[in-house]
Amino acid sequence: MKILVPTDFSDNANNALTFAVELAKIEKAEITLFYAFYAVYDFAAQATEIISNIERDAKDQMKQISEKLKKQGLKIDYKIMQGSIATAVTAFAYREDYDLIVMGTQGASGIKKALIGSNTGHVVKDARTSILVVPQDADLPSKKKICVALELLDEKESQFKKLINLTSKFDLPYDFFHVCNAQSFEKKIELKGLESYFKETYPEIHADFTMLESKETEIGIQKYLEENPNSILVTFSKDKSFFEYLFNKSTSLKMAYHTHVPMLVIK
Repeated sequence: MKILVPTDFSDNANNALTFAVELAKIEKAEITLFYAFYAVYDFAAQATEIISNIERDAKDQMKQISEKLKKQGLKIDYKIMQGSIATAVTAFAYREDYDLIVMGTQGASGIKKALIGSNTGHVVKDARTSILVVPQDADLPSKKKICVALELLDEKESQFKKLINLTSKFDLPYDFFHVCNAQSFEKKIELKGLESYFKETYPEIHADFTMLESKETEIGIQKYLEENPNSILVTFSKDKSFFEYLFNKSTSLKMAYHTHVPMLVIK
């Protein structure tokens, strides 16, 4: 497995890296630490010096981090690029065939260029690579289950296979759940069919299948997560963002920014 970890060297980005390291140890994965930046300057003559300073400082920090993690037996390298952070992350992850992007939910403020806030949202929407969004202070060892939110609308077998490939070594039980505003007979049948598929295809995993009723899907998911705080939330991306299906535009990335549990978006 290849894991790409964008960073701005903030505390939240460092926490996402720690989460990625925990994951890499389980998966025997390779990590690439990734830094992208815009060079802002008033005169063209300043460009070379400013870019050189930014790259030098970033390289120094990445070398320190890499050397520390290599001593733990991890395979790690780093990459520095100029350009739009979200575009650079999504393009590099796709071009170099990474299996997973791991990012924090918030980034640096003040004089540092913010990476993790809204840029995480853009990566969630635009990346062709699966992405794990890590909230502040989240850690992998405390997680007790993997909770998979289902729309029961055109989920693809390839996405379920990718889910198992990315998470089966966590050795955690799965809870597949669907939130609806009424107990729909058709959705119950679809959920039962999915349960049969998993029991036949993946007999070695423990999985529960739950139907939840709520007037609003967002509220239903938030309540579910409050009752299952030590979990990893999984969603499946469709042609449009999962969040655009689930919420209106003004709140389309609310969960990516504010969820208190790690969120894995399967692409």
